[in-house]
Amino acid sequence: MLPDYLREGLEIVFIGLNPGTYSDQRGHYFARSTNLFWRALYESKIVKKELSPQDDVRMNDFGLGLTDLVARVTPNIDSLTRDEFVAGGEMLRAKIEMYAPRIACFVGITGFRHAFNPRAKFGAQSSPAWGKTKLFIVPSTSPRNAYYRPQVIDWFKKLKQFHDSIR
Repeated sequence: MLPDYLREGLEIVFIGLNPGTYSDQRGHYFARSTNLFWRALYESKIVKKELSPQDDVRMNDFGLGLTDLVARVTPNIDSLTRDEFVAGGEMLRAKIEMYAPRIACFVGITGFRHAFNPRAKFGAQSSPAWGKTKLFIVPSTSPRNAYYRPQVIDWFKKLKQFHDSIR
């Protein structure tokens, strides 16, 4: 299980689906070298310097946070149940409302659809807002997400534009 990197006053909290076995073994979010998360942060200009999975402990220094929808470690999402998504969603919403980041960004749409809205699309969500926090969804950065892989960095750029538009 990976720790949350949350505090009040963050600009964007990134929400993974759940920790994969590889990330859990290494103790870092988005740890696989083929995962696009860290590259997308930099190329979208959300951060001004290149970061690596070992920098996850410093995310708050950049005004960013990390957490997961479901805390349980699994080799893939097929191991998770609908009940886990729903329960994880309730706990996540409470965390987000408590820390109140400007944006809660789901990295991957599957978990959001299972927990909150089966018809959700990528981008800013018109509802539900969680307190003052706006919701945004980008495609999964996992190498397993081959279909949306070419679009990942573009979606992170859209997230940056959305963030800048609501500041």
